[in-house]
Amino acid sequence: MIRFPLLSAAAGLLALAAPCLAQTVPPDAGAPPVVEREIRAQVTARTTTVLASGMAGRIVELAVQDGETFRKGEVLVRFDCAVQESQLARANAVLEKARRLLEVNEKLRQLGSISAKEISVGHAEVAEAGAEVGMMKAMVSRCTVAAPFSGRVAGVSVRQYQFIGEGQPLLDILDDKELELEAIVPSRWLAWLKVGTRFQVVVDENGRSYEGEVSRLSGRVDPVSQSIKLYARIRNPDDRLLAGMSGRAIITPPAGSQP
Repeated sequence: MIRFPLLSAAAGLLALAAPCLAQTVPPDAGAPPVVEREIRAQVTARTTTVLASGMAGRIVELAVQDGETFRKGEVLVRFDCAVQESQLARANAVLEKARRLLEVNEKLRQLGSISAKEISVGHAEVAEAGAEVGMMKAMVSRCTVAAPFSGRVAGVSVRQYQFIGEGQPLLDILDDKELELEAIVPSRWLAWLKVGTRFQVVVDENGRSYEGEVSRLSGRVDPVSQSIKLYARIRNPDDRLLAGMSGRAIITPPAGSQP
């Protein structure tokens, strides 16, 4: 009979190692393994908008630059409005004249010197002058652009002393205190992914870890990619987190679910 010394030696080593391998098996080896899913997530601002010009004119004051913060109600852009302010003053003068004339006519009416028709015409003239004042006030209000909320400037599209047209973009602003996470996940995750599901995300730009909590899911599944967008609030935000950052979100499905 032909013997194979090498095979015999290998069999002996396996026999010796078998007890050691058995001891390394954890007691709960029969339980299903924990499966983690990793997706890309992006930090976005919940409130963001582009401020545009409400009038054509020349910018005389640009109070903020890219990256600067501002408070709600603060004037961010101011236009040259000498003409509009003069027109408003004229409209106020016309309104005051119409009111005074109406007061005199009403006294004369009591004396029977003028007809009721002239009084009606006087009331109409006051109303017309008042409407003109309201229109001019609206025009003057467009001379300044105030912040609709507190936040940070994310982009500047104009320069001071520049003449621009009506509707031209001025500033891109966002609320940097109300940040959230956006991610696109497979739609099959809807079997276990719910509002309130928590996960960890590691941001690439600062290397920090944050805890996310699903706040809402998109109302539509993309039929082509079979995916859906989720939105999550950040439970432990800090000043080092900026809109536009992204990172790795690690989500652990519940035990027994199909990830």
